[in-house]
Amino acid sequence: SPDRLSITYHRLLLGMSIADMLWSLSNAHFNAMAPSDMSYAVWNARGSQATCSAQGFVAIVGTCSGLLYSCSVNLYYLAIVKYNKSDRYIRTKIEPFLHGVPIVFALIYSITLLVNQNLNTSMAGSCNFPVYDPPHCIGYEDGQVREGFKIPCGRGRDGAITFYWVCFFILTFGTPIVIGTSLAMLHRDVSKQEKRMARYGGGAFNPSATQHTTDSAAAADGNRHSGLSSSISSVISSVRRTFGRRSSSNSNQEHSNSRGVMHRALAYSIAYFLTWSWAIIMGILWQAGVPIPLAIIYLSSIFTPLQGLFTLIIFMQPKVMSAKRSQGGNLSWCEAIAKAFWPAGTVGKRNTPDRGTGGKKNTLDTAVRKSSEIEEEKTEIQAHQQGSNDLEPSHPTYVAHGAKEINDEED
Repeated sequence: SPDRLSITYHRLLLGMSIADMLWSLSNAHFNAMAPSDMSYAVWNARGSQATCSAQGFVAIVGTCSGLLYSCSVNLYYLAIVKYNKSDRYIRTKIEPFLHGVPIVFALIYSITLLVNQNLNTSMAGSCNFPVYDPPHCIGYEDGQVREGFKIPCGRGRDGAITFYWVCFFILTFGTPIVIGTSLAMLHRDVSKQEKRMARYGGGAFNPSATQHTTDSAAAADGNRHSGLSSSISSVISSVRRTFGRRSSSNSNQEHSNSRGVMHRALAYSIAYFLTWSWAIIMGILWQAGVPIPLAIIYLSSIFTPLQGLFTLIIFMQPKVMSAKRSQGGNLSWCEAIAKAFWPAGTVGKRNTPDRGTGGKKNTLDTAVRKSSEIEEEKTEIQAHQQGSNDLEPSHPTYVAHGAKEINDEED
């Protein structure tokens, strides 16, 4: 994208993608990092406890941060649609937490497990189990090393077992609850907007437009005996009507974009559940001591590595559709995909935000028209009224005076 990392949405996707890459890399070793002590049960186990701990550390960081970044994306959409937060507010007040919570939680979790020796291998070759308790340790006390092996039995049993399981249950049950709740709140808010639109039309989102028209008529009637005052009132009325139409049009656009944002959040939520549901089911069954069906194991092995692909499809889908429509539908799907990935004129170029605006060219963040912006338009009208005593009505500066003050205040 030409916007690159100038917008919050792209920065969140970058964090999610890095987390996915870490998890994928931690599982791309073909069991070679599993301790050689487990070679009788794990295929291609050629490593040591050090390599196993390293693999488990990276896997925990990637898994935790990836799950929590999925929550961050949904919360970001919730802040835009339901709470109408401005780009600046999201960037300065909310985004640090959307990045900080996944990163800090993942690092604290993985470092604690590493220090307390709670990164151990399992019969599957992964190294994210809290206690080392393989079959060859049956009949041996914790700390004993069976002849011909190197790793002591029961390694990690005196570590942070409680901490491990608390974090495990937070990730297992907390993340789907957050994603599901935020998605339900988005759907409820958009449904309310649709009901208001169906009942009252576009004016339901612009209650100030009718008031503007009424005030305009009253001002014109009160000043009908004064030529200059009537001219000033006419200019003010024209400005009010203009902003009223803009507010109504932007409200309709806001409703349309809100539903589009909700669909995007739904797509990321579905990708999350498709990716992690099978692994979560495996963890629950394993904790309950129930044998894990082979079908669940295969489904987990197939879908868990696909989160990056799902993210790419969701991100590129609107771009591909736009490219397909750009030539009147004459492009093939392959050509549309190629055009979406390499749009003409964007290679090597960067859409740098204007100085002082903090990235207000953000096409995604500004897609939804926020109520705070409508309030700024009303402030502009008030500025027009205050400036009418100092400026000639016919002077071009009169029309831009209020907007300039708003921009100066924002800068």
